[in-house]
Amino acid sequence: MTEYACTACPFQADGLEELQRHSLETSHVGICKSEAPPTGGKLSKLTKRLVVTQGVILAALGASLSACTYFYVKWQSAEAENTYLKSPSGAGRNLKSHDKSRDKE
Repeated sequence: MTEYACTACPFQADGLEELQRHSLETSHVGICKSEAPPTGGKLSKLTKRLVVTQGVILAALGASLSACTYFYVKWQSAEAENTYLKSPSGAGRNLKSHDKSRDKE
């Protein structure tokens, strides 16, 4: 007798290990069959909470990824600017020539 069911697909499992494996492979949320919504019926309170929680977690991960991408791009531009400043044709050369002309005055 199947005790667990997936809320996103027709998968059913006899044991918790099977349900966990399915959940890890598909990112679907599984629940105990006694908590499962009736076929064609409304979602149970537990299922609604699980779906909302999953959405919040995914939104947080998306925001974190966006922030990481933003800071990586900023870091890359700072690296490029630093490389330019250290290059012979960069600002270092211009500053040295400016210092020499100022010393002549």
